[in-house]
Amino acid sequence: MFKHVALLAALAVILASSTAEEPLSPVGSFQVDSRHSDAQLSTDGTTNFGKTKMTFTIGFARVNGTVKLDSSDSANSAFDFRMYPATSMAPSIEEITGKVKIEWFANHANNTLVCFHSKGALRTTDGQLRTTGNLTLTRVDRNVELTPNEGYAGPVYGPAIIHRVVRQATFVFDFPDDASRNAQKDGAILASGSTKVIGEDFPQLVKALVRTYWPPVVQEEHCVVRGMGEAYSGSQCTGTFLEPPALPEAPRASVGEDYPGGPSNFNSVVGEHLTILVHLRLTPISSGTQPGAGK
Repeated sequence: MFKHVALLAALAVILASSTAEEPLSPVGSFQVDSRHSDAQLSTDGTTNFGKTKMTFTIGFARVNGTVKLDSSDSANSAFDFRMYPATSMAPSIEEITGKVKIEWFANHANNTLVCFHSKGALRTTDGQLRTTGNLTLTRVDRNVELTPNEGYAGPVYGPAIIHRVVRQATFVFDFPDDASRNAQKDGAILASGSTKVIGEDFPQLVKALVRTYWPPVVQEEHCVVRGMGEAYSGSQCTGTFLEPPALPEAPRASVGEDYPGGPSNFNSVVGEHLTILVHLRLTPISSGTQPGAGK
């Protein structure tokens, strides 16, 4: 009798501890904080003239959008976010029409917007959230006219040429435990998610991301003006700086002062697959806040 009681008590303790350790799913509607969120874009390539395989980080993008999480009915969950170059705090391209704000990238011949929209999410056996939806590429290209002469004042860009392609994709998200959530201010939570795209299934996406200029993403940027008047020394800024690591350098040959450097094909992008890894800081949307505010 006592053995059975002890066994039941032990099982109760095990069940209670396992339940306590399992993190609860966050619930509610959230805004993606574009100042503290990013997307890392990577693809496969080779170095040492194709002898060594490696993964190239193409660049880092800003992210904005909204996320809705409903643990009682997963069909009500929704993920809607946009990834774009850090030349601006909001996308310079309108997703559906391709309308662009040329002044925001006047010195570049192209720009790219990648959007993900899904409805519903499934919890995996290891506690992650899996959601499937549309991955949309909106690409703007402009022809460049170069006419070097005595009056040359730089390249002249032609009218915008808009490309838009949609494919299905699946993101898998990790959400933090309660302790990590409580460490965030304003009820914000941190989440990370990723998807892998096969190059032959979505070749336009790989080509567009490789060709796009991705400036470094600066998070938590804080600038202070130093000095006034003659003592003015400009602004000094701090923050988290995100940019791709440098590629391996080609060996240099000692062949004289005029040697231009290593061969240009020492590193090469293969593009058989693409990985998008997003880091999201999600802040609760209050009842008086319109979703998408602050885009």
